[in-house]
Amino acid sequence: MSSTSEKPYLTSSDLDMLQSVLDDAGYQAKIVIDDGASFNVAATLLIKLFQEGVTSPEMLSLALEHHFGKLKKPPKPTTPVYDRYAIQGLPRERRAAS
Repeated sequence: MSSTSEKPYLTSSDLDMLQSVLDDAGYQAKIVIDDGASFNVAATLLIKLFQEGVTSPEMLSLALEHHFGKLKKPPKPTTPVYDRYAIQGLPRERRAAS
């Protein structure tokens, strides 16, 4: 009987690389299971693919995009159309001078 495992173990550098792929992609996709525990679907997918032999960060990122779609970037901050004083009115000091 052999003592080798069919699933390769993950080293700390492997886990760091997988975490950086998740961080770079901005994934925090979690599903709450009935008992209240959270389950990170994106991390589970990356670990499964890594154990199947996909070790390139670029390929893992593409797999995340393929399975979950591309994350929308946060909207750019907008500058107000109207000046502050147009919304709030002039301060008392400036109103008296007018």
